[in-house]
Amino acid sequence: MKKVGISWSGGKDSCLALYRLLKEEYEVVCLLSMVSEKHDRNHAHGIQLEILKKQAEALGLPLIMVDSAGEYETRFKKSLSHIREQFGAESIAYGSLYMEEDRKWNELVAHQAGLEPLFPVWIPQDQASELLHEFISLGFLSVVCRASTQFLDQTWTGRELDESFYEDIHQTECCVMGELGEYHTFVLDGPIFQKRLEITQSDVVMNAGLWSLDIKSYRLVEKKTEEAAIN
Repeated sequence: MKKVGISWSGGKDSCLALYRLLKEEYEVVCLLSMVSEKHDRNHAHGIQLEILKKQAEALGLPLIMVDSAGEYETRFKKSLSHIREQFGAESIAYGSLYMEEDRKWNELVAHQAGLEPLFPVWIPQDQASELLHEFISLGFLSVVCRASTQFLDQTWTGRELDESFYEDIHQTECCVMGELGEYHTFVLDGPIFQKRLEITQSDVVMNAGLWSLDIKSYRLVEKKTEEAAIN
């Protein structure tokens, strides 16, 4: 069984990539997330680090957080070497979809770190609708944590990705998967989660041209006992 780490944002793309890896019986050894320790949030989607840790706990996987301050590429490559040495990872998986430049960079840094790059959700651009529908149909619970003011208004932030979202996003000029930065997501539950996250209080704030979800309180819930609460 091949050991693989996964480049982790906490959003739908990386989560669907994780789902597919597990279905294909890879041994996923860790989640790897680039973060800003200064701002206490992850680099990709702006999620508070304590909440990101709880998401990893809900998935039952180790989370490696790497401060992205300074030289991003150098730090990322060092983190890839680290998971190869510490966890025995042979591959690193990405949630990249159809952006060729993004894929080339990911392939380059993976090979430089001695890892095989994997792209479990890579699709042609014209299949984005099918991928979004698959994610929703699998039963994942995800919310919009960031929405670009260039494309969407603040009412999109905090929305669940469901059939209504699927219909509405098709009425916009956005890539329906948000691949061009139109929106970002955070996954709370799904078929690969051992526990689920529940957001109990949140606000929408403006941050650098993005309507952002500011999570004030949340719970981590056992799926069977539905106990254990945190603030």
